[in-house]
Amino acid sequence: MDIIAILREKISLLDSGEHSVGLTATLSHIETAFRHLKRGQKDDDQTAFTDAVYRTNQGFEGAIKEAYRVLTKNNPDNVRPYDIESHFSKSGTFRQRVLDQFTNYRKEWRNPSTHDYTLDFNESEAFLAIVSVTAFSCLLLDEIAQQLAHEKEVAAVQAIADKIRNEVKIIDGDLLTRTVEALKIYFLRRAYQRVEKGTAAQWLGSVSGFLASIIPDATITTDAPLGADKLHVTADLLVECGNQRIIVEIKNRLNILTYKTVLNQVQHLMQSSGINEGVVFFLPTMLNSGKIYEAENLIFDGSGRLRIISPSAI
Repeated sequence: MDIIAILREKISLLDSGEHSVGLTATLSHIETAFRHLKRGQKDDDQTAFTDAVYRTNQGFEGAIKEAYRVLTKNNPDNVRPYDIESHFSKSGTFRQRVLDQFTNYRKEWRNPSTHDYTLDFNESEAFLAIVSVTAFSCLLLDEIAQQLAHEKEVAAVQAIADKIRNEVKIIDGDLLTRTVEALKIYFLRRAYQRVEKGTAAQWLGSVSGFLASIIPDATITTDAPLGADKLHVTADLLVECGNQRIIVEIKNRLNILTYKTVLNQVQHLMQSSGINEGVVFFLPTMLNSGKIYEAENLIFDGSGRLRIISPSAI
């Protein structure tokens, strides 16, 4: 697996903005670090491995600065790297898996090499630093991509949100009905447009932005943890309003071979969290006539409801 190529592709899929130059520079630093590693291996030059780590540090700082720009809407140019790192350590902005990578890189590579100028790094350490900062940057790119997609969707829907709500009576009904109706509108808007290539993070940001605009009285949480003691049990979206809670799982493609597995997965999330209503939303990424197929499964001995929205009949 070429993780630098994965990072390169993630950057290429982002819309252009003030973050673009900084992310391109971040990629350049990581690519240069890899060239230093190769040079050290080829020429038996131990200093090249230390050079590689210092380059990964620059890549790390570039990545967190551009994340700070996008996620906080503040210009990082006059903010010290230490203050940006402190902000992300304490703010709760990063999801746990991103925070873990962030903390690991700071502890193992960034802080030691910054504060001790006598350190030398060997080949294995240079390799680990490159892998660590690239993995962290990939996770950070997902955070950035999701936020940008969310904002783009909110801006696109803002002018017509009231009209949509009135036409389909999203104001009325329970939260599950309102969520399903909103997702159907999202589906149809995309079905009649050219569906652009996007990452899972971008789709998640787009769908969450649409729901936030159409159901403004609801709280929409992405990658929502479903229990403090279950760190790896998360829902793509958690829609909450009053005492009503809906799990929404977003799937890129409908596959008859994995369909039942998907339903079982969502039912497990519902059961683990005590939430008895959920939606499986298959994205309109397949060629279709713009039709929506719906199904509803009664689960938990009839006390739970699982709605399915898909581009084709099962």
